[in-house]
Amino acid sequence: MDEQYSWKRTEEIEIDLADLLKQLALQWKRILLCALACALTAGGYGYIKNRNSAGVMKAAEDAELTEEELDSVMSAVELHGDIRMQEEYMEGSVLMNADPYHRHRIYMLYSIDGAKRQDIQKITESYLNFIANGGAADALQKSGGDWDMDKSCLAEMITAYQKNYDSPYREIIEGAKAEDVLTESLFYAEVTGLDESQAGQLAKDMKQVLKKQYSKIREQTGSHRLTLLSTEHSIFADSSLLAQQWDRKAQLASNMANLKTMTDAFSDKQLAVYQKEADIEDEKLAQENSGSDDEVLEKNRNEEGSGFLVKYLVLGLAGGIFIYCGIYACWYLFRDTVKSEEEMKNLYTFPFYGNIPFEKQADERLVNRIRLSCKQQGITKLCLASDFSFDTQEKDSLETMAGKLEGFGIHTVIAENAGRNAALWDTMTEIGNVLMVCRIGKTTHRMIDDAVRFYRENGISVAGAAAFSRRI
Repeated sequence: MDEQYSWKRTEEIEIDLADLLKQLALQWKRILLCALACALTAGGYGYIKNRNSAGVMKAAEDAELTEEELDSVMSAVELHGDIRMQEEYMEGSVLMNADPYHRHRIYMLYSIDGAKRQDIQKITESYLNFIANGGAADALQKSGGDWDMDKSCLAEMITAYQKNYDSPYREIIEGAKAEDVLTESLFYAEVTGLDESQAGQLAKDMKQVLKKQYSKIREQTGSHRLTLLSTEHSIFADSSLLAQQWDRKAQLASNMANLKTMTDAFSDKQLAVYQKEADIEDEKLAQENSGSDDEVLEKNRNEEGSGFLVKYLVLGLAGGIFIYCGIYACWYLFRDTVKSEEEMKNLYTFPFYGNIPFEKQADERLVNRIRLSCKQQGITKLCLASDFSFDTQEKDSLETMAGKLEGFGIHTVIAENAGRNAALWDTMTEIGNVLMVCRIGKTTHRMIDDAVRFYRENGISVAGAAAFSRRI
């Protein structure tokens, strides 16, 4: 440790989490008040927001628009619906979220053989139709795997195809006798994913799906064998996917800009009708299934209003608790005060004897600890010095403790606010020994450092410290 602060064990102050939680628990009244204040504020905001929403709905019901104005509103509502669907697709589509510069594809080459010549084409087309046109996507969703997504997005990840024969092979086939040509067919099943893991899992599940489908197609089209010949994983830069992603994003941005232009030009009546029509699908269904439109509307508004209010009240309570605890924790961590007895013991080299009780009856253990320490050091005179003024309870406690020490032959003087009371300096120098009196939660580390430095500069020995544990 630096000689300048030789009375310290370390400059690093450890955070006492248990003490922090204890102090937060003692603040429960303030936490409750803060939570209630935030709940009332949030509830008021929710009430105003719900009332404004109800005002918009009422304005929409009362609005009378011309045919041209209504057409403009309905066009905006239709465009708003298109944008919603585009956003849902962009969010759920694996292709739209895949990296076009590192696209993962897995190719599975299948062979069909052992079939009659007249059946081979319909068998092959049955597999291609199942994979490419939605059957495989349905089977994957029902398999219980990780494919709980929109069917259209899943179907994008799967395809199947056959390669065309080249000219030499075709000439050989055409020139051969019918009985010499083998009844065999090949096709590719292709899957893609966000990464290698997803593509691999999809390929694995596709194999299982085709195994199950094999039995159905065999019953429907005739006997044959389906064999997986090979599987290849490919990573490549897909310029067509990149262009497709850019086109989708550009289209969405264009639609959003067009919608903003349309709504900015609306009158207040048009805007009210637009806001109502854009979100009333569920309300329309409720009206169609009910006898009284007005009663249903009123009931829905009341239920929505109550739901809004409870939601904002709960959020306000939670937010108030979080805000107060956060502010208190920051204040606790960043203030320079001594926070606990353990901190005094761990931070300073001089002895810490413990807490000074507020009763007139002195703590016998505290007094005896001080007595034994003074006996070992040969101290017969002691000054109980503080850097602050005592209140009545603190003064009574120190006077009681001083009386006990006097009974043990230790002449004890109480030096209140010693650092600022020059009249006591000579007395403290004559006595030569001080026991520092602190307040947990109020005395700062700087105050202790300044006091110890002052005592050492004037040849006064610090015999130890004791503290009042009252929290401020």
